[in-house]
Amino acid sequence: MRKRLNQIVLFILFISFTHNLFCQTRIDSLKEKLESYIESKNIPGISISIVKSDSIIFSGGIGYANIEKKEKVTDKHLFRLGSISKSFTALGLYDLIKQTPYSLNSSVKEIDKTIPFTNKWEQTHPVLISHLLEHTSGFDDFHAHAIYNITDSLMPPIINMVNDHRKSLNSRWQPGTIKTYSNPNYIVAGHLIEVLSGVSSNEYIKENILNTIGMESSNYYFKKPKGKLFAQGYQRTGSILEPIPFAVINGSPAGEFSSNAEDMIRYLQVMLKRDTILFSKEVFDRIEYPQTSIAAKKELKFGYGLGNYTIWKNGQLFHGHGGQIDGFAARYVYSRDADLGVAIAINRNGDANAIVDEILNFLLGVQKLAPSERETFLIPKSLKTKFSGFYEFKSPRNELLAFSDRMFGGFILDFKKEMIVRRRLLGRPKDTLYYAGNNQFYFDKEGVPSAMLIESDYGKPAFWIHDNYTEKESRTKRLILFFGLLISFLLVSIFFIYSFIWLIRNLIKRKKKNPINHLVLFGAGLSFILIFVGFGLTMSDTKSAMNMSFSSLLLYFCSYTLVLLSIISIYRWIRLPSKKGFKIFYIFTSIGAICISIYLWNIGFIGLKLWNY
Repeated sequence: MRKRLNQIVLFILFISFTHNLFCQTRIDSLKEKLESYIESKNIPGISISIVKSDSIIFSGGIGYANIEKKEKVTDKHLFRLGSISKSFTALGLYDLIKQTPYSLNSSVKEIDKTIPFTNKWEQTHPVLISHLLEHTSGFDDFHAHAIYNITDSLMPPIINMVNDHRKSLNSRWQPGTIKTYSNPNYIVAGHLIEVLSGVSSNEYIKENILNTIGMESSNYYFKKPKGKLFAQGYQRTGSILEPIPFAVINGSPAGEFSSNAEDMIRYLQVMLKRDTILFSKEVFDRIEYPQTSIAAKKELKFGYGLGNYTIWKNGQLFHGHGGQIDGFAARYVYSRDADLGVAIAINRNGDANAIVDEILNFLLGVQKLAPSERETFLIPKSLKTKFSGFYEFKSPRNELLAFSDRMFGGFILDFKKEMIVRRRLLGRPKDTLYYAGNNQFYFDKEGVPSAMLIESDYGKPAFWIHDNYTEKESRTKRLILFFGLLISFLLVSIFFIYSFIWLIRNLIKRKKKNPINHLVLFGAGLSFILIFVGFGLTMSDTKSAMNMSFSSLLLYFCSYTLVLLSIISIYRWIRLPSKKGFKIFYIFTSIGAICISIYLWNIGFIGLKLWNY
């Protein structure tokens, strides 16, 4: 009997040893794969946390936390996580309001009437706490002048940040309808924590969320902390990695959180287990799924909950968040169905999503087909009749850049038997969605619907796709606008080149022809080019966008110059001699310049002071 018992023990030990050896071999293989990846992408280092609900698969790092010092990444090196801050700010505010007479459905004005936001629907549809946390307040994102804090040596009260962002705090549509990502939402949320708790937002979250979970090193660091292992951030210029200083953003609750692999392990396991150390199990559904948008109210569960995205990856439903901040990028995802959580951070400007995908592909395999258990249905004729047509994006993250989505983004919904083929403006297929019933649709490989046909509050056909809201519009009008601007741009560009050659030839040959007509439209074309050069140069460095600079002044003055020269060109064409070919060319180019001026005026580019935006 004793001999048989020894054999069983030895067998169990053998199986355990073999399993651990196999797991370690897999992790070594994954590490080799990631080492090769970061070398090919010129990424200095990665902080990595991979867990199951009851065990740690890997906690540590690959590459360098500091290239100059040859300091390798460990599980204790802090990385800046950018917008992942929102996940913890949401937990902090949710935890706090449980102890007060307020709830997620309380209006922001109930807590502080002095917050400088505007909402013309406030009497009937006030901005609620839940609207802030789900990004359905309608607020604009960061404006250029308020992104960074370059004045304070100590973290100021968050009400100061709220006041700095007051130009963003305007509900562009009825709160609780459309979702669009806005960092100022979470700055206001951080202020509410300070009002309700009587201490700083950072202090409250550290004491009641981070310490409770056991995330002892993590915090919202306003400045680079002394005496802690902290990764150096880098930016890539061509093939060169340049260290960049710790930039203080003007929005701590929205983006200044820092953590390490050791602490993120603890957070992921809390979310995988629905650990009641923080909340009751039912609360996690409220955290992970949206409730306030018009799509969520019609039972579309896919979207942005309380600082928490829904994501379909590798055949499983995941939740998580991502973030970017100067010199760093990060992402975390977790799935209870897969019993897997992954958090990574890199110390270089860029995108961390691809690394998460590499890890998930390695551990779960690449999903090639839609889930076999997914049910699809024939699309009712009534939906085809009502919703077929062209759709335009209506939920810009930043109003200043809305023209890009509206001009180049729209799509056509082409209904088939049980699917929609989504086509680009000119008709080329973009992707396919499959009908899940209840007006909801799956993308190709998804196992949960992420798109929905809905009506706006004023009865207009609309299509909710992931987190984007679109409305049915006239494709004919869009095509006229698109081709009208394209032709205008081509005419102004061609005349610019032609007049440049004409002017050079006349200078070389010393002809005494009056160059004024050519100079007017040449100047209009040059102004048009310089507007976008100035805009591009200014926005390529958001720190410089806060201050008046040569590039922002170039945009400002050239925008007015374009309008002025376009108007002068009308006067000049009236006085042109009747040389038919040149006169027709000149007239059409003048009309093109006027059309461009009107469009730029309409989208807010004429007289734009980026340093004050």
